[in-house]
Amino acid sequence: MTKEQPSADAAQAAPAAKPLLTGPKRHHFLPRFYLEGFAKDGMVAVFDREKNEVRVQQTVNTGVIGHFYTMEDAYGRPRFELEQMLSEFEGKASLTVKRLAAREQLTGEERADLAIFVALAGFRTPDIIESLKLFNSGLISDIAKRMFANVDQVKETMRGKPGSPTSEEELEQEAKEMVDFAQGGQYEVTTNHRWAVGMAMKMAFEVAPLLAGRNWLVVHRPNEKKSFVTTDAPVVLSTVTPREPSFYGIGFGNADAMVVFPLTQSCALVMFGEDGALEHRDIASDAIRHMNSAVADRCQRFVIGREEALVRSLADRLGLAEKEWQPKMQRR
Repeated sequence: MTKEQPSADAAQAAPAAKPLLTGPKRHHFLPRFYLEGFAKDGMVAVFDREKNEVRVQQTVNTGVIGHFYTMEDAYGRPRFELEQMLSEFEGKASLTVKRLAAREQLTGEERADLAIFVALAGFRTPDIIESLKLFNSGLISDIAKRMFANVDQVKETMRGKPGSPTSEEELEQEAKEMVDFAQGGQYEVTTNHRWAVGMAMKMAFEVAPLLAGRNWLVVHRPNEKKSFVTTDAPVVLSTVTPREPSFYGIGFGNADAMVVFPLTQSCALVMFGEDGALEHRDIASDAIRHMNSAVADRCQRFVIGREEALVRSLADRLGLAEKEWQPKMQRR
């Protein structure tokens, strides 16, 4: 017997949820429980590519930004529903990650919830939020340049519009100024932070079902002397086998897509294919080094692990301090 779904009339008659107007000011874009999985004696080693230094610090002070997920309603009030939602999925994931680290299987519900958590981990970070802002701002700049590329076309668009010059000479001069301004690039287009966060959340929930249907391979370290690292951009999107770069790039929906997500210092999750299987497997030390390099190389600013020597050696080998961060979304 299936549970009866509420009718549309009942849903409309239901009272609206009370707005959540209070909440924490400090928002962890890397959840604390997740960071604790990479800690040693309650501390994590963090390589900072901007300062080219390694710090050993508490998880409570790692991956945190003030009001990063605080939204604003039509009355200008701060709203904390998004931070609350993220916390709820973190609570579910914390138990599921422990089960995978213990080489256990998952229920269908646990798998779906963890897929959402991984998708959110990929899109809730400053890495993606800033990428979206830059992508959108660049797109608007490109549109402006195309709209105001030709003086004659701009004149025809302006002609007869309210507030436009009536004389041909003035119309010509104003159109020329608009074209020069648009083409000169002497302005900055900015994208609203809350819009970018909202767009990132929407993308995450569209990607989550794709991840849930992939094969899941949990790879485990051979011994406690080895460990996985994570970063401030912990979800790595690649392909099962290398391929030539293309105009369209790689998407989560590609048939050959492969997603790597470090779960704890002892294991990592690899998602690929489309059979929905779950397997646990030990991997060799060189495979862990390769995976750590792939994860660290895609960081925005921070590489995080249990030991200073580990994150420093990765940063030095990859030359992270000499590389500038590149947005994950770029216009071709």
